[in-house]
Amino acid sequence: MHADPPYPAQACKDESLYRISPDAVDCPLGDGLALFDPRDGASFTLNRTGALIWNSARQPVTFSALRAMLNVACKGAPDDIDADLRAIVDALVKSGLFIAVAGADAEADTAHAA
Repeated sequence: MHADPPYPAQACKDESLYRISPDAVDCPLGDGLALFDPRDGASFTLNRTGALIWNSARQPVTFSALRAMLNVACKGAPDDIDADLRAIVDALVKSGLFIAVAGADAEADTAHAA
């Protein structure tokens, strides 16, 4: 199992900031992605929508920016999109593949990760 992430999950508030863990490995899989965590050998697959979310977080991104991107890219009811986005982000944070970055620390944390 993973150690606790450096910042606790922020319950997907609009201003919550996320980025991909530097430990995560990804590769294309159809129109989605396969993810691998070398720390514990866990693997995941993401569909096209999950891949859009993942690729958007290559640089720190807020939950509200992810929602806006999905509202443009996907056709569906906003409530459905929001619920799906919350589920994907929560699962990625719990797995340790997404890191919830604390607001003011985001730039410093991202600089150290590079």
